[in-house]
Amino acid sequence: MAFRRGYEPHRKKKSKGPWIWVLLISLVLGYSYYKRKQIILLFARDQSVRAEKAKDKAVELWKNANLSDQAIEDFQSSALLFSEKEPNEPQAFYLYAHSIFWNLHKMGIHFDSQSLILTLGSEFEEFLGKSQQASTSLDNIFWNSRKAESLTSSTFSDWENNKLLLFLGETHRTVKRPGALLKEYGKLEVDKLSPEFINVFYWLLAYNTMQAGDAEGLEKFLDLTKQEKYESGIKFSSREETYLKGIAKYYKKDFVNALSLLRQARTESPDKITSTTILLEASIFHKQNLSQKAIDLLEDFYFKTGKKNEEGYLLIQKIISEKQGLKTKVERRSEPTN
Repeated sequence: MAFRRGYEPHRKKKSKGPWIWVLLISLVLGYSYYKRKQIILLFARDQSVRAEKAKDKAVELWKNANLSDQAIEDFQSSALLFSEKEPNEPQAFYLYAHSIFWNLHKMGIHFDSQSLILTLGSEFEEFLGKSQQASTSLDNIFWNSRKAESLTSSTFSDWENNKLLLFLGETHRTVKRPGALLKEYGKLEVDKLSPEFINVFYWLLAYNTMQAGDAEGLEKFLDLTKQEKYESGIKFSSREETYLKGIAKYYKKDFVNALSLLRQARTESPDKITSTTILLEASIFHKQNLSQKAIDLLEDFYFKTGKKNEEGYLLIQKIISEKQGLKTKVERRSEPTN
């Protein structure tokens, strides 16, 4: 029996059914992936809107002196969720840093003229009340602001506000010198700052100017506070201005002019300004190898305050430990025993 070339009696006709199913499944999967991306993007936009609304609510409540812990917590939770859902979005990390800033408000830490005056002549940690919680919050503010900045090569909507939070975090960290911080952050555009950050900016500007011993910069700042366009509540009395100038001269190591200004700012009232001027004057004497004169000044003030000036007591002990042969009427306290 003859067969045609290519004849295959047992081969079945090829079915196209499986290929159709593969095509349909691929289309369904592709469509599902597309819809999933759309849902994720929609959810991310929703989280962004939630976080922005929570921020705006917190600011409005703060303006009316009615900011509640609940409003702060709502802002923090929505901002954190936004940053978790959008790990490449700089605005998300800025908003989370901004939300943490309100922890300072909850702890009663305010950036105003009084707190600035009380802090000058001391470390930044003194301003925080040596609070570990405040220190941790400032670390978190810094790192989230830094993350926001690192995620983009250009500015984003809250760029200036993010720079302000970096200024705050950097001041707390003390890694960079005050002069370097002033160069990097001293010229922020104030009109682009959120209203609760305006006082913070001028507070940080004044504080770092003083720490840098920039007497000329301080004069410019004081002149700025007298201009009509100046919107911050941080302003100073004549006595406070003299005090600020004296501290600036001290940090600049211009001790002759520092002494003159610090003495002018001193009064008979043993307030913070008077106390700090005496501590700084004693420090100058000690630096000038007039340590006994420093001790005499400190112990006189110590007794006048009823032995209540703890900083004076500690400075006396420090000077005595650094130089032998000094005399003092202030008795050294016995160390507590365990």
